[in-house]
Amino acid sequence: MHYDAIIIGGGPSGLALASELSRTRRVLVVEKGVAGNTNRSWFVPLNVVDERIQPYTYGGVTRFLANTCSGAQTQWNARLFPRYPYINEKQLLPHWVATVRANGSEVLDRCEYHSHTVDAHGVSVDTARGPFRARLMIDCTGYDSRIAKQYGIRRAGYYWWSVFGAIGDHPDGLGGMQVGDYMLWQTFADTTAHADTSLRQGRPVFEYEILDERTSFSLILYLRPEVMAREAMEPVYRHIIREEAATAAFHGMQVKELKYGWYPSASVTQELARERVIFAGDAGCWTTPCGWGMSFILSNYRSFAAKLDQALQTDRLGRAELASIRHVRWRGRGEIVLNALMTHFLSNAPAPLLDRYINLFNESHPGHIDPIYCEKVYTLEITAAETRTVLQAMLKEFHLKELFCVLPLSDYALLVEEAAYFVSQSVIDEVRHLFHLGDDTPQGDKRKPGFDIA
Repeated sequence: MHYDAIIIGGGPSGLALASELSRTRRVLVVEKGVAGNTNRSWFVPLNVVDERIQPYTYGGVTRFLANTCSGAQTQWNARLFPRYPYINEKQLLPHWVATVRANGSEVLDRCEYHSHTVDAHGVSVDTARGPFRARLMIDCTGYDSRIAKQYGIRRAGYYWWSVFGAIGDHPDGLGGMQVGDYMLWQTFADTTAHADTSLRQGRPVFEYEILDERTSFSLILYLRPEVMAREAMEPVYRHIIREEAATAAFHGMQVKELKYGWYPSASVTQELARERVIFAGDAGCWTTPCGWGMSFILSNYRSFAAKLDQALQTDRLGRAELASIRHVRWRGRGEIVLNALMTHFLSNAPAPLLDRYINLFNESHPGHIDPIYCEKVYTLEITAAETRTVLQAMLKEFHLKELFCVLPLSDYALLVEEAAYFVSQSVIDEVRHLFHLGDDTPQGDKRKPGFDIA
């Protein structure tokens, strides 16, 4: 049977696109497992939840906390939005499956992709359940896409959030934690080899979200240029929730469901395409630089599906034509630069510098940064003027040598070029002198295509 589009992968991005594109096109989703099953959970900014998605959300994050083994602490009530709703993935993803089928399209479970060939008229896709034919193939198979590798698309230079955790039941209560709490940064002395050990070098961060009066989602994460294996993360997570004195509220927790995943972060380019093939979801690095994958999907899947529908309508399915399709609204320089800078800083900075960064969000700190800026940075809602405010506060707290010593050498020239738009020329001159970067002044507003210029 001939389809307009075959979507490889029945995860959140594949199903979201299929639910929308199937309104006007005949679509086939092929999934090697069961479409709609996922090992991930999400909360999202309130502004990406509309009337269609709202029935599949509940509660949400209302308070942010941080607590490090070396003494840094902060907390604040959600400022940018009254709450960050939790997604009920066990309802939303099956809803998308049902929508695709109700629209007259198909979702095939246990139908593994094997290979594909492209000719002037379409794409032939070979699967475990036989061959299929379409005008367009959409790769939504995830961060480790075989299809991307076949085309020579590499992830070198990317940062990755590696996550392992569990939904847990607390039969004896929450132990002082509150519904709506989000511990966004907690560390422990015995999981940190040395004070100078960075997240990139192997120091895990513990996080938790309190979903209701007796349910939590707790996890550990790593932010590194390499993906961490699940087998390496699981024993560290179990040690933290069972043995650390600071996690006493989790010692009696009953594990209900394991959660794990890998998210691309920073240094990503979004518009990935080949002849009659386009990449979406994690295969196309659909995420903000801090890893909010579901936020990206909910913000963009309808507009992206509409552009694919138009490409099918006009038969503009060549590599260059597909690559010109914007996956996301054009982000302001301030949103992207500061988010990339913060991501690299969090990955590479030693614990003492991270403590100083966390303490900046305490009102008692003389260089206090309003926590709303933290929320704006990581939801990509920050303006150029606000970017200037945050960068100025960072430059007051940290000497330039400290900041640049924690960043990869390859980042220096880019960050100096971008900083020229936000800080004084004297700062740029000092950085160029420190790192022998020359004295060329960036001209114009040109940038790499895609979501993140880093």
